Amino acid sequence: MFRLTTFKLNRDNLPKGLTAIFLLLSIPAVSLAQPLEVSAANVQNCHFVDRIEGTSGYGKKPEWQSFAKYSALTQAEKLGASHVVWERFTPIGAFNGTATAKAYNCNS
Repeated sequence: MFRLTTFKLNRDNLPKGLTAIFLLLSIPAVSLAQPLEVSAANVQNCHFVDRIEGTSGYGKKPEWQSFAKYSALTQAEKLGASHVVWERFTPIGAFNGTATAKAYNCNS
């Protein structure tokens, strides 16, 4: 069993505490909202933002699809998209590839 201790702010740990508070406050709220992965039927009344493409990067990655999806979702998030509809996953060799999708904003 572990013991939960309290954190007391004193002269010794003040810089660390202030740094932690500053870092938490500097994270934009948008970065916490990942676009939802949906089918085309779910975005009929949404605004098309752009076509996005993510890559798995270099190296031997047996699960390259998840790396490519993450890359594409990051792009969609930066564009302000709320939803993503996957179009295709294209392998490049055995361990790499790309994920292509359409990004939509379904917020009113």
